[in-house]
Amino acid sequence: MKHVLAIDIGGSKLVCGVVAEDGTVLRTAGEPLCKEDGLEGLLLAVERCGHAVMGTELLSTVGATIPGLTDKVKGLWVYAPFSGLANIPIAELLKERFQLPVAIENDVNACARAEMLWGVCQEKRDFLWMTVSNGVGGALVLRGELYTGTCGNAGEVGHLCVEEDATRALLCGCGRYGCLEAMASGQGLAKRYAEVGVTAKEIGMRAREGEIKACAVMAETGCYVGRAIADCVNILNLEAVILGGGVALDFALFESALQEAYQRRVFTRANPSVKIGVTGLGYHAALLGAATVAFDATQGA
Repeated sequence: MKHVLAIDIGGSKLVCGVVAEDGTVLRTAGEPLCKEDGLEGLLLAVERCGHAVMGTELLSTVGATIPGLTDKVKGLWVYAPFSGLANIPIAELLKERFQLPVAIENDVNACARAEMLWGVCQEKRDFLWMTVSNGVGGALVLRGELYTGTCGNAGEVGHLCVEEDATRALLCGCGRYGCLEAMASGQGLAKRYAEVGVTAKEIGMRAREGEIKACAVMAETGCYVGRAIADCVNILNLEAVILGGGVALDFALFESALQEAYQRRVFTRANPSVKIGVTGLGYHAALLGAATVAFDATQGA
């Protein structure tokens, strides 16, 4: 059985793992990431975690998932709104550290591919995979194939405008105000909660304990996500929308508000039976996505 080294580079965390071709995650190691550490800090963390999980298995390839815009043909990390990193030859930098072929892909595109192989979309042909975490991203699968668009950047749902009120719209990393990423990402939750030092994870914990303010912030998050989903469904006539990422793990806290906002905005007669739910891959969705990038590259070699 083939094995690969999978590298999930997130906005605030890194996870590396050895994954078998049936989707079994054999070992993992991870570290928190701080954007102030820059590219050098990130590469040092990747090197530590990657070598920590490498065992006796013969590894064929490295697959890495990248947050933000990528050029997978050139191996470039084009731009990450969350960290500001741009034009990084990430594939070559990883190859230098592990002495293995490296394939990269946008993290959400890779998650969609993994969901098709091992998750809840194995029999679905038209769906949107949406990450709601430190950033918000999307990947489109249409007619059973990943749709990447003219420049490889299709599915950037994080930059749909979901808040038009200038007094409430937050500035997004893309330079505009009111984007889904600005309003519903982990950073957006923390800013709307407006209490210094409280993270999105802590807000979720407080909401589960019944704190009114935290519950209101989570409900508002659901409203923003529901608006964006409805717009995507109206245009694409999707079969399903799958949510992943750290914020999405708290789906139960905002599902009701999401559905209410979605129903107010969607053209129901044209889209009578869209399934909206969470990934079947759990916490390691992006890591498994990175593994699919590696396996697909191996098959294409």
